Amino acid sequence: MYVCCFVCSLASSLIPDTAAKSQTPNPHHDHPNDKDDRDAIIQIGLFDLRPTLSVSEEFSDNIFLSDRHKKSDQISRIAPALTLQSNWQRARLRLIALGEAGFYAQSDDDDYLDGETGISGGFDIGPALAIDGKLNLAQHHEDRGGNDIPTGATEPVLYTEQSGEIAIRYIAGDIRYRTVLARRNLDFDDSTLAGGTIGNNDDRDRTETRIVMRASYPLGRGRAVFGETAFNQREYTNLPDDQGIYRDSTGYRFYTGMTFDVTNLIDADIGAGWMTQIYEDPVLQTNEGLSLRATVNWHVTRLTTLDFRARRDIDETTVTGASGIISEEFDFGVDHELRRWLRLRFNGGYEQDHFEGTKRTDQILRLGAGLRYDLNRFADLDASWRFDERHSDETGHDYQRNRALLTLRLKM
Repeated sequence: MYVCCFVCSLASSLIPDTAAKSQTPNPHHDHPNDKDDRDAIIQIGLFDLRPTLSVSEEFSDNIFLSDRHKKSDQISRIAPALTLQSNWQRARLRLIALGEAGFYAQSDDDDYLDGETGISGGFDIGPALAIDGKLNLAQHHEDRGGNDIPTGATEPVLYTEQSGEIAIRYIAGDIRYRTVLARRNLDFDDSTLAGGTIGNNDDRDRTETRIVMRASYPLGRGRAVFGETAFNQREYTNLPDDQGIYRDSTGYRFYTGMTFDVTNLIDADIGAGWMTQIYEDPVLQTNEGLSLRATVNWHVTRLTTLDFRARRDIDETTVTGASGIISEEFDFGVDHELRRWLRLRFNGGYEQDHFEGTKRTDQILRLGAGLRYDLNRFADLDASWRFDERHSDETGHDYQRNRALLTLRLKM
């Protein structure tokens, strides 16, 4: 409640910069807010410092994603962020520090504190060779009601994530090569269940290793064809798990497709291929099938942008009897600039999750709308509504949820 009062009082004290907004937009700007973003940067020698702060209020009519026992609540969030980025010519260095604290008005047990720190950098060895890398350390949470959270949990599940990757980019003639080696470690805390017992989450702890190799060949006029191969290994810390199953697995993905970048109007990366995930335990069936990945951004006019996302991939789960989830997702969005300082957005999505090895299939629908008002070049106010619902073949997993959000973003 105190955060809500802070948002309202601070928003009312920020007067829109009408003089700047009444000017005719520069047609050479890629985005009307590019200048505002540059104004929000603090230059420190050869580095750019970008501090931001988001304060939001959310009302949710179903915080636990329940079908029969809905509980509504108001959530206050505050999320500071700090980014330091170099301006060097042949080298790159970027440091980030992010945080988010959430406070429930009624369900105090669901309060959380997330954080993340990271460093990334790179160096251009020559005109045809570059090396990049990054390291991240984060603490996140999973809200109650998720697929892999124990039934009867009385609080969110906390987990830490350590990740890193190194990438090499190389150009030989017209062909561009990129190789990535990435590794991620997940460590989940145990849950406190109703009655004071402990729910074990250690069987979700795992390390994921991934190698991606990609080659692309330009076809002219912003078009290129590419081929991509990805291998992964997923190793669980505690074997067997609570169900007596060994969940270690190896897999691969093959993609081929095209990228488009046509006169700054359409940029797209579309690929399709085949995917396979093979599990160590013979009880778990092999998952395989068509793989899909698509990202499309279409700048219809200088005021309107359409975007589309699609993926078909294999996700991890520890749901009883399931080897994995073959997930199919399709999302779209429409962004329209009503005024230089006022933006309207609509978005929607559909997801179908097949829990392989079981009879369960979930269908998820997502809808949303929002209005963003730029108070001045250092602050904006965003009001949005979001709806999602899930229909499942398995009893007890259906739900509907409406969320209303008000967010104030500050760029120092």
